Amino acid sequence: MTEAGLTTDHHAENVEKLRRMAGQIADFFKAYPEAEAAHSVADHINQFWTGRMRGDFLAAFADRPEDLTPLLRHALPQIRPGRGG
Repeated sequence: MTEAGLTTDHHAENVEKLRRMAGQIADFFKAYPEAEAAHSVADHINQFWTGRMRGDFLAAFADRPEDLTPLLRHALPQIRPGRGG
């Protein structure tokens, strides 16, 4: 496999890992009222994920929010973009 192929595979794996982690956070908050749950998911991600993680997550799902659960779609606009590191 080429180096570019490895980079692409690594990026896809990273995006999938972020989606899975965000899904676990959403699962924790799904018993909350919807607006509170979306805010809580975004707040958790904003507090505990690095800027790079948030940026990668937002970039990956900005054009395909349908790949996320409804709760994550509601939280997406409240997640702050990353500034690196």
